[in-house]
Amino acid sequence: MLCEFANRFPRDLAQLLERNRRLTRNFREETATDLLMMGLMPLQPLGVRVDFPDEKVTGADMDWIYAAPHEVGGGSYLRLMIQSKRCKEQRLKNGSSYWYYDHLDHGTPKGSQSQTLVNHAAASPDGMATLPLYMFYHPQSALQRPVGALPAIEGINIRLARDVVGIVAGGCKRKEKKVSRWRAGFMSLSDLLCWPVVDLPSPPSPPVGPTTEFLLPSGFGELSYLSIAFHPDLIAERINLSRGVAARAADPDFQVRSSGELPDSIRRAIAGEVTDKDRATLQRPRVILSTQLTREHPSFEQARAAVRRRRGRSASN
Repeated sequence: MLCEFANRFPRDLAQLLERNRRLTRNFREETATDLLMMGLMPLQPLGVRVDFPDEKVTGADMDWIYAAPHEVGGGSYLRLMIQSKRCKEQRLKNGSSYWYYDHLDHGTPKGSQSQTLVNHAAASPDGMATLPLYMFYHPQSALQRPVGALPAIEGINIRLARDVVGIVAGGCKRKEKKVSRWRAGFMSLSDLLCWPVVDLPSPPSPPVGPTTEFLLPSGFGELSYLSIAFHPDLIAERINLSRGVAARAADPDFQVRSSGELPDSIRRAIAGEVTDKDRATLQRPRVILSTQLTREHPSFEQARAAVRRRRGRSASN
């Protein structure tokens, strides 16, 4: 179900962005981000929790936190801080066109938004190690199928902010803003959301209103889900595998890694016990994707093998 969402939502978003691409007033990045967050909200039974801050604030658009609360040593996590950008079409006199990210070097001075994002993440906000990313939104006309080693251009693609910040510092030319310039290292939404299902029953959800019942051989009952392998180590490994060859060659010593000691505030959120104080400290919309899987469980290596398959491909999910 989650993987189906990861594959369907970018297509739906691309169609939505297509409808207004020639209008004077377009859907902004915030609209696409809000739709994504709302789409994730019903997936709480799969270990996905969405929280919104009390007030809208500026800065990165959202936080995604992958958590393994039962990992030895106080749990582990990988926090992603995501800034979104929408692409724009430039039509040429000869009738051709190309797509580019007009505001990729946004800020005063030019490029300062990207530098602020990277600096803020490097400071471990809220005491949490943080990896900054860019999430790019594309309308239907900009989409392209994968070609050879080049990944698809989808309604949503992702790049590490680390790969972007040096290019946009002080401003950059149009050729450096083109979608084609960044395509080689694109990740997809399915790279972040499609994971194997492991044989670890999820803890019971907090009581809610009436729920859908399903007819089973033994009678009516609620549908139960197994745990999805949102293990921070596996997320980090997939991101490392998904970076473009050029990005890895230019930055060979860099590796995405998970962190230990999951904060108590994240544990409370996973348990459905967010306090007023917790909510007041939220700076951005937040997604928490949690699993009971640990490195010691026999299913961990099976999940790792699935991660090493063709990226973006659904495993068991």
